[in-house]
Amino acid sequence: MEKADFKIDTIGNYASFMKYKGETYGIPTDGNVHVQFMREDMMSDPDNMKRFEDKNGKPIAWPKTWEDDQQLMEFFNNPDGEVWGSANLRNRANGVTWWYMYFYSAGGFPFDDDMNPTLNTDAGNYAVETYLKVKDVSHPEAPGWGTPQMIPRIVGGNAFACQYWDGIIALAENPEKSKTVGKWRYGLVPGSTLSGKQIYRSVSSPLGALLINRHSPRKEQAAYWALWMGTLGNSAEIVSDRANTFHDPWHSGHMDSEVVREAYTPGGVDAVATNLQVASPPIYMTGYLEFQDALAKNLSEAYVGQISASDVLPRTEDDWNGIIRRTGKKRLQDDLASYKAVMPTVDEPT
Repeated sequence: MEKADFKIDTIGNYASFMKYKGETYGIPTDGNVHVQFMREDMMSDPDNMKRFEDKNGKPIAWPKTWEDDQQLMEFFNNPDGEVWGSANLRNRANGVTWWYMYFYSAGGFPFDDDMNPTLNTDAGNYAVETYLKVKDVSHPEAPGWGTPQMIPRIVGGNAFACQYWDGIIALAENPEKSKTVGKWRYGLVPGSTLSGKQIYRSVSSPLGALLINRHSPRKEQAAYWALWMGTLGNSAEIVSDRANTFHDPWHSGHMDSEVVREAYTPGGVDAVATNLQVASPPIYMTGYLEFQDALAKNLSEAYVGQISASDVLPRTEDDWNGIIRRTGKKRLQDDLASYKAVMPTVDEPT
């Protein structure tokens, strides 16, 4: 990167997602940030507007908080009409991704400086409560669904709202694959005031990046190729592909790129840029998969009623303490600075 004078040009703090202990380990191919999806056609319907204001004493508006989001999803939840309020995932593998947004926006962080878990706090309990409330507006089969089941429901018109990976914008706006072209509005995910101030936190997980094998006999050539693929021109072609929608915008130049704005719509691209400013990581340290799976297991069991909501965080902290002992507290304390460096630097996007 130094020889080529190459810099990872991203929105917000996203370039730090490629770093560990100050060193860059990959060239991004995929922003993969969560964006708020709302059915604009339903929100702007005059009858719906009147009914909502009569019921709630305020006009329909973009949700600032998770409570606003829940209220809107409950109002538009209509299982008899095959439209559910939420299309957020709630399966064990993916559902935890949403929990991060609730927790971080409530002012939470998973560990203190001594690597003691800090989940069983006001922020943690708020996140669990918010996570479980969405069950009231979700399809009953949601605990068993991943993206292969949920994405067709989003583009097929069977949901009112969700926070979802931004690549689905291009799919939702593809007239050959979507029944809801032009019906969605995209924007900033909701936030929380639990900490005493308004904080917004989206999430980017998992990541897509180009990595170079350190044992390759052609490391330098491979590295130059990775940098070349990370240039604005090449990366714009990758993220705007209408058939292969896995890779999503991340480069600051994508936000003005004509091909990207055509694929995602101008409003969709602006929403991506907004959420990248407050994009948060999963547990960005050694043991990430173990930490996340323990939390995911307890959240999913509470969602289906196998354990109580009050058991989620104490059980998870017990599980995490075991992971910390096995991994080594000193090693994890060394990782902690890298984790904190990936967190957003602003509470609200500009």
